[in-house]
Order: sequence, then C-alpha cells, then structure tokens
Amino acid sequence: MPRTMLVVDDESDMELLIRQKFRRQISSGELKIHFAGNGEQALEVLKNEPAVKLVMTDINMPVMNGLALLEKIGELGFAVKCLVVSAYTDIQNIRAAMNRGAFDFVTKPIDFQDLETTITKTFKAIDETSEALVAVTERDLAVKEKEKALSSERFKQQFLANMSHEIRTPMNSVIGITHLLLRSEMNEQQRKYLTMIQAASEQLMSIINDILDISKIEAGKMVFEKIGFNIEHVVGNVRDILMMKAEEKKLDLKLKFSEDLPPSILGDPSRLAQVLINLTGNSIKFTESGFVEMSARVLSKNADACEIEFSVTDTGIGIAPDKLGSIFESFTQANSAINRKYGGTGLGLTISKQLVELQNGKISLESKPGVGTRFYFNLPFHIETQKIVQNSAEKQSGTHLETLNGLKILLVEDNDFNRIVAEDTLNEYIKDLTIDQALNGVEAVEMVKNFKYDIVLMDIQMPEMDGYEATKSIRALNSDRKSTRIMAMTANATPEEINKCFESGVDEYISKPFMPDELFRKMAALVTSDK
Repeated sequence: MPRTMLVVDDESDMELLIRQKFRRQISSGELKIHFAGNGEQALEVLKNEPAVKLVMTDINMPVMNGLALLEKIGELGFAVKCLVVSAYTDIQNIRAAMNRGAFDFVTKPIDFQDLETTITKTFKAIDETSEALVAVTERDLAVKEKEKALSSERFKQQFLANMSHEIRTPMNSVIGITHLLLRSEMNEQQRKYLTMIQAASEQLMSIINDILDISKIEAGKMVFEKIGFNIEHVVGNVRDILMMKAEEKKLDLKLKFSEDLPPSILGDPSRLAQVLINLTGNSIKFTESGFVEMSARVLSKNADACEIEFSVTDTGIGIAPDKLGSIFESFTQANSAINRKYGGTGLGLTISKQLVELQNGKISLESKPGVGTRFYFNLPFHIETQKIVQNSAEKQSGTHLETLNGLKILLVEDNDFNRIVAEDTLNEYIKDLTIDQALNGVEAVEMVKNFKYDIVLMDIQMPEMDGYEATKSIRALNSDRKSTRIMAMTANATPEEINKCFESGVDEYISKPFMPDELFRKMAALVTSDK
C-alpha cells in the first residue's frame, strides 16, 4: 500500500516540482500525492482521503493559511503529521506552526534533498507512532522525548543561523563601506562621524558573536588553536583595539609584564585576546576616572611549560559583595539601573569564564564598591622553543598583497551592496586585478567552465543554485577547472554551516563582515598552496 501525503500550496508550479522530484516513487506506487491550493481545499481532501498520513503545507496562502489549517487539523482530530514550509527568515511563523502541532519544517528556497530526507523521517515517525498504538513502552516514550529534544535543538540552531545571516549580511555592507570611506579624503567632522559608525558597527557585531559563541560552547563545538605567539604582542594588540574607548573617557590604559615571560608559547591567541577584550572593555565601561591596567606574570615555569596569570584592574564603580557570586552567570549585570546606563548583553563575562575553563584555566575576581575591581585568570601553556618572527600588520598585509597582484577572480554574490563592497575592497588594495561577477551558482559554474580563475569568492545563500551546490558542480567538472580554488565568503557563521561549506568542497572560508587583512591573508595562502 503506497504512502500517501497531501501538499498544500497556492503556487502553481509547486505541484510540477514535487511530481518531478518524486516521479520514481510515484510511478513505482511507493508514494501517492494529493494537492490542494489552500487550507479549505486541504480539509476537503482529508475528509475524503483517510489514507493521507502526512500533510506538507505552506504558511502564507489565501482563503485559509497554513496556521489556521494546523488548528483545524487539531480540532477535527485528523491522524496526520504536518510539515510546514516558509521562508528561512520567517522564524515567528515557523515557531507559531510548531506550537500548533507541526512535526517539522522546511525553509524556502526549498532544498529538495533536505525535503526528501525530512519526508522520509516523518513517515518513519508515523510508522513508529502506529506501532506505539499497539504497545506503548517506557522505551518508546524515552525515544519520543529524545526526538522532541533533538527537534527543539534543531529549531534553536536554525534560529541562530538565520539571525546570524540576517544581521551579518547588511553589517558587511555597513562595515565594508565605512572602511573604504575612512581611506578616502575627508574633513575632520566627516571622519569623526564615520569613526562613530565604525565603532557602533563593531559593537553590534560583538553582540551577535557573543550569542554565537554561547551556542558553540553549549553544543560542545568550541575548538581551540595551538600555535606559537608572543604574550606581550597579543596584550599590546588588545590595548590598541581598546585605546580609543579609553581615551574617550580620559582613562589611562596601562600594561604591566613580568620580565620572565617566555618569548613564545603555544596556544590560542585569538581566544586569549577575546577574553582580555571582554574583561578590559568591561572595566573601561564601568570606570569613569582613573585607569585600567592589563598585566601578565609567570606563576610557574620549567623548560617545557608554564602557567601565566593575566589580570585586568580598574578604578571603577566596583561590585557589591552579594553580586560577586553571580557575576559570571549568563545575562547577569549588577542591577537593572546599571544595565540601563551601560548597556551590553551580559554575556561577555560568561563567555570569558567558559573560554578560560575550557582551556584548563581558572578565573576569579576581587572587588570593592567605589574603589575598583580586579579580574584575574590563569592559563597553562607549552613553551615554544623555536623563535617566532614578529612582523607588523602593515608588513604582513604588504606581503599578502604582493602575492595577489595580477590575479583573475570570480566574485559570486547576489546582494548588490555586498558585491560593491567586495569589488571595491579588492580593487583598492590589489594591483592589476581582474574581477568577473556572477549573481548565482548557475552563472558561477558556467563561468568556471569557460574561463580560468585563480580564486572563486563564493557566497552561499543565493537564488537558483546556492554556493554549496555550485561548489559541488565545479568539483564534478570533467576538466582541470574542477580544482579551481574556492573560498566561501558568506554571512553563514555557525559551526554546522562552516562544516557544510568544507564538505561541499570549498578550500577556505571567511565570514561576513570580513576584515581586509584576513581576506588577503587567506587568499594569499590559497594561491601559494599546492593542490
């Protein structure tokens, strides 16, 4: 007996697409599909076709929309499981549908491979439900609870991915264009306003990165590098990043290092800098006069390893004794008045604590209201015996740019603003550059077939064919063009999406908004690598 489903959608071409995708299952008798153009028609089909066990419905439809249909299905007691289809940005409606009993959801534009997987999983769940009606056991209930938890986690990850993408896409334009304008001729007032826009943009990106970091930590997917770096160099860079904020408040931002610091240690300099930026930025925020000091000293050291204590001391407002125990908890600030005055997500200290502890370190604080606060943490490191070479950012950038002179690049991007930012940034820095453009994956594959490119800069979410499928199609070409170097340059920034990029065949990845030096460094590594 065939599996029977009902597709409810007011778009006239949906029936054709569904029949084309499942033509083999339909012709073999494995699957039978009914179609309806709105919720009212769907209810009539359900009344007349009791074999229907799965309903896939669009949300936005005339006469009766998908949400109203879900309510009616529940009221009338139809024994079906429902999938909802909506735009990936329409999180509110998807959440409403799940609350009305929807089993799962699929986002537009529809990935038909994902759709087939979701339908198969749903029919499997229908079979399991039927079996459970015969004999419900404790094990069956446990499995259902697990599936429910997994579904909830999937929804959370989808929400975070969508939110990240929707914020990063316009922020790439804002930050990129601001960066380009700051390199142009302007008067002091214009430069002041642009610098303010840049600072506000960086603050907004800090908020979204905090949320994504919490998600990674909770999912157990935080990965730490182990590379050589110099402590004084990393702490000095943090000071440079935060100097403007300190100067705006007329604060003295000081550094203090013990003389016995090893010249080079092995660890994750980016995560160390992130913790120091969180703690030092926090101190600057809550200090009205005086100073903020960052320091590093050796707690213990032998020939191979050492333990370093980092501290951030300020002369700020301090923290009340009854608040010290909860200061590292998520979304916590000392009180609501402080939150209104100083703002922030309340996630920075939580993330700092977890980043330190995930690297086998400890973090603590001591504070006195009206006097100031000292945050301090210790981290273990291996000592690198090989001497590292210190180069300025300008020298590094220059080396990258020399490597990139004369390249031919294919820029694949459907967003007009982001295309302008990428093209103007590349032309601003790189000499004798040739840039071709494609607006979607289909165009990108055709252009790679017809022209030889040194690098393809590939957006991911695009109409007609996304970056994942375009990359797979390029890798499947029957010519040497299949080895063309591809860098994903996208607003998708969750670990799952990054992994999906590499699984599709990209060689490198950079998230939007991108920093020019990071982009050029990764491009240079690509064109000089052996494939």
